[in-house]
Amino acid sequence: MLDKPKEPNVAVAVKALRLGTSNATTLQERGKKLREEVHIWIRLDHPNVLKLYGVADGFSPLPALVSPWVENGTLTNYLEGPGREISKEESISILIKVGEALHYIHSEHVVHGDLTVSNILINGEGQPLISDFGLASILEEYNETSCFKSCRPGAVRWVAPELLGECKPSPKPSFESDVYSDGCVILHMLSGKVPYSEIIRDFHVPHTKICGGHPQRPTDLPIEESHWELIEYCLNLTPGSRPKLPYIVGFLRQ
Repeated sequence: MLDKPKEPNVAVAVKALRLGTSNATTLQERGKKLREEVHIWIRLDHPNVLKLYGVADGFSPLPALVSPWVENGTLTNYLEGPGREISKEESISILIKVGEALHYIHSEHVVHGDLTVSNILINGEGQPLISDFGLASILEEYNETSCFKSCRPGAVRWVAPELLGECKPSPKPSFESDVYSDGCVILHMLSGKVPYSEIIRDFHVPHTKICGGHPQRPTDLPIEESHWELIEYCLNLTPGSRPKLPYIVGFLRQ
């Protein structure tokens, strides 16, 4: 199932997903769920949302995702590239476009569910592209454990606290949890440090979040007071008290 690119011989990326199981029934169920998510992703049309051409079989037990090749890789790679210094103006521009794309996604009644700097790609023109919609929920459903246990290593730093813990069934990602993750992306972009950088080991982060702890304000690369207040607003422990994305975008434009 491929929506073929209009240009011939276009470079593509093929992303193979893997589950820690060889159970045929489980793989069939997850494959069906993945194809449903792919249909949602394919219909999204925004300049800062990664185009998905479709899926291809034969790369792994699950269907593989086929999308355009993005020259600069993830936002993580872009920020940490050798000799690259990102100006504050460029950081704000990227954050605005990420916020606009996330708002568009929500307007299409889609929750991303796994927004981190690893799921934001940067193309050859330095423009951000959000990717990997709904994949976290597909992998998490198989695990039958808490969201914390099924999170990718490191991703837990961007996960909203209401999605952590051991409650069953596990809470589902929401528009509000996406806003929390966006606040963590803002923190990372403006400070150059991952959220909760003061905590060395990833597996210690969930306990801090569940107990109501907030990331410490960086001091070596100071963040403006107004931007820090925006980050704290996004990271509010009460999901309904977090800002809406149009507010975040408008604030960053000031």
